[in-house]
Amino acid sequence: MYRNLFFDVDDTLLDFEAGELKSLQATFEKHHIDYTDKLEKTYLGINAELWRQYEKGTITREQIFYKRMRQLFKQLALLGDPEAVEKDYFTLVNRQAVLIPRVEATLEALRDYHLYIVSNGFESAQRYRLTKSHLIDYFDDIFVSDTIGAPKPTKAFFDYVAKRTPNFNPQTSLIIGDSLTSDIQGGRNAHMDTAWFNPHFNANHGPIYSTYTFNDFSDLLQIVKA
Repeated sequence: MYRNLFFDVDDTLLDFEAGELKSLQATFEKHHIDYTDKLEKTYLGINAELWRQYEKGTITREQIFYKRMRQLFKQLALLGDPEAVEKDYFTLVNRQAVLIPRVEATLEALRDYHLYIVSNGFESAQRYRLTKSHLIDYFDDIFVSDTIGAPKPTKAFFDYVAKRTPNFNPQTSLIIGDSLTSDIQGGRNAHMDTAWFNPHFNANHGPIYSTYTFNDFSDLLQIVKA
């Protein structure tokens, strides 16, 4: 039986994708730059690749924010100030708090368990967004990479979490998240069971596999209480 449940935030509890696109469009419109499908697709590709590099430990978090708009402006030959665009976008996106459907009801049904946050990002931003979405009181503690000094899925991240989780036992712990490379691989590194939240029914061709897969957030209850 599971005792400790560790949750990712972005695109697991909060719909980061929806907030991301809304913030991206608002930022470029503010700077009088045409927001096109090509711009959106190019940015998302650049950003995803930089976060993959961060998860592998080859770049820092700060380098993501330094590089992504600069790469976008260079690749699309955009006119303007990429540093100013990044600053405005960063502020907007870290204020977004759109709930994934059925998250709050599911967390309410899990009150008998010990719930924790495990997230890559900035602790101040995640606390703000969890407070804004009225989720923060469900969690015993919040573990974020900028405070820890190491990202998911590294062993250093999960060693930190294990040392600060009362009565931590990987056999009674479950990590829940949408990212195979960050959440699921991180759980595997920590010898925990894993639940992959896959609302878009994406195919998984390996090599990273989860203990469980679920597509609607409320289905997590069947996994935890089985």
